[in-house]
Amino acid sequence: MTAVAEALTALEEEGRREPGWHVRRVHPAAPCEVLAGLRQPDGIPGLLLEVPADQVPPDLALPRSNGFVVEPALLGGGHAGVVRFSLALTDRSYGAVFTVLCEDVAEAAAEASTPRAALRNWTGRLHIWQAFMAKHGSGGLSDAAVTGLVGELIFLREELATRVGLGAAIGMWAGPHGEPNDFALPGGFVEIKATTRQAPELVDISNAEQLDEGRGRILLGHVRLRLDGDGATLPQLAADIRRRLADEAPHRIADFDGRLLAAGYLVTHDDLYTRAYRRDRLDLFDVTGTFPRLTRSELRAGIRTCSYTIELSACAPFVVGSAVLDSIAEDSAVG
Repeated sequence: MTAVAEALTALEEEGRREPGWHVRRVHPAAPCEVLAGLRQPDGIPGLLLEVPADQVPPDLALPRSNGFVVEPALLGGGHAGVVRFSLALTDRSYGAVFTVLCEDVAEAAAEASTPRAALRNWTGRLHIWQAFMAKHGSGGLSDAAVTGLVGELIFLREELATRVGLGAAIGMWAGPHGEPNDFALPGGFVEIKATTRQAPELVDISNAEQLDEGRGRILLGHVRLRLDGDGATLPQLAADIRRRLADEAPHRIADFDGRLLAAGYLVTHDDLYTRAYRRDRLDLFDVTGTFPRLTRSELRAGIRTCSYTIELSACAPFVVGSAVLDSIAEDSAVG
């Protein structure tokens, strides 16, 4: 049980019902007060951050999301006072996710060296969670999303990391941050599509930018997976990469976890992801010339977004060997 979960459980067991926040300190080494809280009389769980008023930046942007709200309150007067930021659950269907969220943002605040930095870290992580809540809600990933994420992690671990090092490979995993392609390398981009279907094989393209080489060279990678009880589940893949990072690039672990979160993966949903996968093969295609795709310049005026499906068999004339990855990753530094 995490520090936040333990504190909330202890507060519930106390059974106090006086109106207001009942709190317990967590992460006592943090540069400011980080408190798990239970608001009565409605029994709402939360996480509170207390920062000196003169440490609160004037441009601070507070998020509001499905599942949680953040409310500031001044304790004491003027610049000598303390601002309490109360993060509270607003929808009990998000209860399990909210506990994970609280521990994540509490740890982010605790890692800072000053109260101002703690508040920046805290709000920064909350903005990531805001995007997560908006995109994924309180449930786990769909089967299709799990298959796609497994394909990306396999490519990251087995292809990219062997060329540039695992730490650098994590930095190139751009899709979770909203970039058009899954991986951004020094010499181009790689878009990964993973399937477990048998022929005819189709892959979905989510927008007109995804295969538009106007930004630079693009490779389309198809990871063919098969379900295999002796393979690896999504949680096992994530845990294996985290273990390797602990040995090779421990400073990248938090970055990796942040990208997993942005991709919709939460450890609290691990029990949902029981299917095990094994990689059958990886095919790479050079997206150029008459490659079957749509680009932004080909769309008529007024079309804002589009998605489409392509047949992999039509991509066969554009197949390239895996050595092409060496050339577009060659400027990378291990780290």
